[in-house]
Parts: sequence; C-alpha cells; structure tokens
Amino acid sequence: MAGTINMNDVESKLQTGPSPHIRNPRTSKQVMTEVIIALIPPIIAAVYFFGWWVFVQLGVALLVSVLSEYGYQKLTYQKVTLHDRSVYVTGLLLGLSFPISAPLWVVAVAAFIAVFIIKHWNFGLGGGLGKNYLNPALTARVIAKVFFTPFFANWVLPKGFFAGPYGGYHVDYVTTATPLEYLSRGATEVAEAVPELWEMFLGVNMGGNIGETSKLAILIGMIYLIVRRVINPKIPILFILSTVTVACFWSGFNLEYMMAHALSGTLFFAATYMATDYSSGALTPDGKTVFAIAGGLLTGILRIAVGFPGAIGIAIIMMNIAAPFIDSWFLPRIYGHKSRPERSLNRQSTSLQK
Repeated sequence: MAGTINMNDVESKLQTGPSPHIRNPRTSKQVMTEVIIALIPPIIAAVYFFGWWVFVQLGVALLVSVLSEYGYQKLTYQKVTLHDRSVYVTGLLLGLSFPISAPLWVVAVAAFIAVFIIKHWNFGLGGGLGKNYLNPALTARVIAKVFFTPFFANWVLPKGFFAGPYGGYHVDYVTTATPLEYLSRGATEVAEAVPELWEMFLGVNMGGNIGETSKLAILIGMIYLIVRRVINPKIPILFILSTVTVACFWSGFNLEYMMAHALSGTLFFAATYMATDYSSGALTPDGKTVFAIAGGLLTGILRIAVGFPGAIGIAIIMMNIAAPFIDSWFLPRIYGHKSRPERSLNRQSTSLQK
C-alpha cells in the first residue's frame, strides 16, 4: 500500500504568489547586456566628437567600478557577482556622465562612490543588484558635481577623434557654456549663443558631458531598448514631454524654446538610461506613469524657475526617494476586486502588498 501523504510537507515545498503566473526567461545578465549594447551609439558619438581620450575616461570608470564591487563583496564575504554585468553598466553610465575635461581621479572617486557606497553599502540598508533605492551612477555624478564643482565649470567643444587629453596635458581646447546655461535662470527665449536645433540634435559644436551631446545617438539607444522590451517606453517619453510642457507654459508656447530645452542638457540621456532603472524607479504600471510625469515636471521647474542646469539629476534622486510611496499609492487592483490592495512600502515583495 502507498503511504499517506502529509499535505503540510507538500505545501511547505510549493512556491505560491499572486497571479499572473508568468515566467520571464530573460536573466539580469541578459538585461544588462542589452543596456550595454544600447550604450554603444552614445559611446561612438562621444569618441567621434571628443576623441580617443573617451576610451581612457571610460576605462578608468569601468576599472574602478569593477574593483570596488569585487573589493566590497570580498570584504563582506559575499559571492562575487561580476558576471551579472550590472557593474559594467554603472561604470559606462558614469563615465559618459562626465565632460572630457574631468580629471581622471575625479572619475575614479565617483566610480568608487557609485559602486562601493551607493550600490552595495546602500547607506547601511543593504544593497546589491535590484536593491538600490538610488541610481548609483546618477547619484555619484551629482555628488561629484557638488564637491568638485570647478571641474564642471568649463565645457570643452568637440575637436574630433584625434583630439588629445584635456586637463593639464594640452591647452588647445575651447571652453564654453552649455546651451542649457543660456536657457535656464528664467529665460523665456533662446539666446543667440545657443547652437541651432539640428546641431543640438546631432551633437555638433556643443559642450557637455561626453555621452549626452548627441541626441541622435541616444535616440537610437532608446529605440533599441524599447524594441527589445528592456524599458517601458512611457517612462522616457513622458519624462521628456513633461519637461517640455513646463518650458511650453513658461515661454508662452515658444516652439524653438521648447525644442531647445528638449535637446539640451542631460534630459535625453538620463530619461533613457537612468529614469528607467528597475530597482530605483517605480514598479507598478500607474506608478511608472506618475514617476515619469512628476520627474519631468520637477526637472522643468528646477531648470527654468530655479535656474539649476543640473536639475534632472536632483529630480530623479527625489523621485527615487518617492518611488516606494508612489508604488504604495498606485498598487494595481486585484482582479475581481473594486478597491486597491492595502498599501505597503515593502518593495522587496513580489506582490508589493502585505
């Protein structure tokens, strides 16, 4: 005779969770690989406009990022997870977020802050892949700009692939203000010093961070991520449109002013690669919409009314902090129920509810 079955033992071995029960075969490693591929167009554009020194800057950011992750996980007796490639994404994003004139030691310090402190230590809350409340690369870049402001004061105009290193080695560079600096601080019209819209779209004759100048290259990366279903298209689109909406009302529907705001600064780059971060952004469908719209509006207000050119970094950090609260207020309704489930700030739960 067959023995009796203890249902308690069976139930303890079953994994239960809310519907829908869909398994995604895509791993974190594959997602990170897709993001790295999407970063290739901005990298190519950066090298084309700013020269081979871009490879050195990205190399330093990658090397310090990898060493920081390896060192932290060894010091804390954790499994080394370099194979998931998330640290390479952080290093590339950070390296592309600096001007070509940034000293390499500043890039190295920022990479250490991004990976060792923000990604893994996570301000004592316990970090790692998928457990970050702030985007590591973005937050480290904001911190670097606050503490090393003089190195972000002068923006170098592109001089082509054969341009040499900057920052004490060569002085045959032309420094200038970015277009965004002419558009902020309450301006309602486009100044004559601002490049033409087509130049801003392509990245021609523009100073700025090496990864942000060519909007065409970023747009190619954005389309790739959308087609590959790596990011939700409404996040970058709503983020950019919300920022442009603020510029629209501020300028009295000045189309040139609106387009100049859309094509200047880090808006395209951050909306595509940083606002779409899985772990630090909103998780629920409605929450993502609120996250993108609120972040875009906040960026526009900080840019124009407050006059803060680096507004999008602060805006995304503020939205990262607000993301758990946004998700708790916009939990999706359970099928067959009229009301939303009980609010909870537990973002580690797959059901996002108690």
